[in-house]
Amino acid sequence: MSVVDRIRERVAAIPEPCAFAMGRPTTLGAMGLIEAIEVEDGRATVTLCLTDTACVHFSSMQGYIADVLNDLPGITSVVVNQTLTELWTPDRMGDA
Repeated sequence: MSVVDRIRERVAAIPEPCAFAMGRPTTLGAMGLIEAIEVEDGRATVTLCLTDTACVHFSSMQGYIADVLNDLPGITSVVVNQTLTELWTPDRMGDA
């Protein structure tokens, strides 16, 4: 499994904060929030497509993502961004 695949697997399993708070727990992956993952020279960059560009949970998601990726071999730093050019829509969600 490639390092990008391992990153995607770990990030996809993180609970999505709003859905969890509303009693409908799901994950970042199931919501379709993962826009892109890149790794260069040990730096993992994860870009999310959020349901709202003013998401109040974005900073906590940055921390959760860094926490689950920091122990991956070869990863020396983690950056989490949000895309402002793509809008999230429900069709990004998985079948679950």
